[in-house]
This record gives sequence, C-alpha cells and structure tokens, in this order.
Amino acid sequence: MKLAVSAVRSGRVPWADDACADWGKRIGRHFPFEERIIRPNTAQAEADALLGTLPARGRLIVLDERGEDLTSTALAALLERCAQDGVTPVVFAIGGAYGHAPIVRERAWKTIRLSSMVLAHAVARVVLVEQIYRACTIRAGEPYHHA
Repeated sequence: MKLAVSAVRSGRVPWADDACADWGKRIGRHFPFEERIIRPNTAQAEADALLGTLPARGRLIVLDERGEDLTSTALAALLERCAQDGVTPVVFAIGGAYGHAPIVRERAWKTIRLSSMVLAHAVARVVLVEQIYRACTIRAGEPYHHA
C-alpha cells in the first residue's frame, strides 16, 4: 500500500517542510510515502489537480474540521482496513484556504478532522504526517505510541 498527503499551499514553510520530510522518511519504513503539493488556484482547479492523480482503486481521505474525530488507534485501524482491502494509494488531502470543492468531498472515502479548531495549513500538515507515522507504528506493534 502506498500513502500520500496532497496539500494545497502557496509557499515554502521551512520548519513544516523539514518536519514533514523527517516524518515522511519514518513512514517510508512502513509504506511508500510521498507528499504532493498543489498550488492554490480556483476550487475547481485544485479539485482537478487532486482528483487527477487519484487512481480508481485509490482511497481519498479528506481533512476537514467537520469530519469524523479519530483516535490514533482508530487511524491505525483505518490504515489496516485499507491494507487488507488491497487499496493503493491512500491519499490524505488538505484543502486550500476555503476548504475542498464539493466534488472532492463527494469523492472522499472518509472525511476526518485533526481538531475541532481550524489549524494553519503548515500545522495541519505536520500533525497529519506525524499521526500517519504514529498509526504505522501502532499497526507494527512498535513502542512509539503510548496508549
């Protein structure tokens, strides 16, 4: 199974880029991982860029503050389900300043949230990538997560 994070963002945020690169390498010990950057444009152009790279067998998980709350263990279970179903890739999508276009939300397999609060994009990226790593270690029975 391959994992990806697609995020709409305009410029570099060095501290977030460095953190995501570090967590991404760690995820890579469990699954192939990549982070895809989508440049801000119209909601439709962002949707086209995101959905245009998603294969029919891929699963899209949209990040939205109105989404389902998951614990780290529940995220690990979600990844396990995707792995058992033979799904690839699993793409986590962080939208632009105004969220995702309706077509993206309709195509989503799941909609989850990182917090009840709205997070800055850089913070959301770092939290998401760390949580994906944490879920990988939970699945592998590694001692990173302390429940």
